[in-house]
Amino acid sequence: MQTIRVWFTKHDEACYISHLDLQRVVQRALKLAGVPVWYSQGFNPHIYLTFALPLPLGQQSITESFDFKTEQPVDGEAIYWQLNRALPHGIDVYDITPAVMGPGEIAWARYLIRFDAQEGDAGPLEQRIDAFLSQKEIPVEKRTKRGGQKQFDLAPYLSRRQWLPFAQGACLDITLPAGSVLNINPDLLLTALEAAAGIDPLDASICRTQLLTADFREFE
Repeated sequence: MQTIRVWFTKHDEACYISHLDLQRVVQRALKLAGVPVWYSQGFNPHIYLTFALPLPLGQQSITESFDFKTEQPVDGEAIYWQLNRALPHGIDVYDITPAVMGPGEIAWARYLIRFDAQEGDAGPLEQRIDAFLSQKEIPVEKRTKRGGQKQFDLAPYLSRRQWLPFAQGACLDITLPAGSVLNINPDLLLTALEAAAGIDPLDASICRTQLLTADFREFE
């Protein structure tokens, strides 16, 4: 039995496909592509399918992946072309590899957050955002696993950031905790920015660019 990892990007309209619907889309694509997947045993056999840190609704990514199991040798190049023909616009496979790490090893995620230009040029916009992100405390309401809300301080987790050139506004490259131990959705930042600095979340876009382990190795 071998576990195969399929790497893909998610962009444009596909950002608004929920995780549950994405699972259905991928299962359908695997069947249409004729990929020799392994099915679970029992009364209701289903394709073994695991996504590494599913992406929140509305966000783009250039580093998504899902795993499937197979008992047969697979031709990665053939699967690449077959899946890309079967998947909808906005979901593009770019590599097929053996699974090296388990999704549980993910501890950090790197994002690009692009802010469209508002009043003034990019410099003042960056300064306003930096002033907010540099505060000693940034309290937000964070949803718990049980569906409740709790007070959470973002400030200790915002130091790994830098600004990148972006002519139409400002572009923040930031690394945040991710995974099973602690996961910070960058939407929390945008919500807090709206309340404190009047920056409309609708004027920003989020793209996940990297998944990292606890020691900042790239997830593979």
